[in-house]
Amino acid sequence: MDWDQGSFQMNKFILAAAAFSALTLFLHAFGGGPQYLVPAWASDMTQDQKTLYSVLWHTITALLAINAIALFLAARSEQPLPVVALVSAQYMAMAVLFFVLGLAHLGTLWVQPHWLIFSTRSEERRVG
Repeated sequence: MDWDQGSFQMNKFILAAAAFSALTLFLHAFGGGPQYLVPAWASDMTQDQKTLYSVLWHTITALLAINAIALFLAARSEQPLPVVALVSAQYMAMAVLFFVLGLAHLGTLWVQPHWLIFSTRSEERRVG
């Protein structure tokens, strides 16, 4: 790969997936935080439960950030498929969890339609 002569090309599809992943991170942190994390801390859950909820929340935040960065790097790679496949598998797992648990516990997919975001994210593997 010759960086100096400009022969390197970015994969625009993966770059778009990375940008969408970064947007998802932003929505999670600034939209979901006030909607889910803040009320959890104000609830009557035990301190242990609140801490676990917070750890799980911030784990997802970290995962979304890592996935966005990984996709940005993959867009510059000559071999992006392993990274794109791993990120896609993670997003598909999230989509399935929101889908199944939404139906099982809420009786609908529309209270938490996050599965829509993550199922479209899992399509990244097709553009790599």
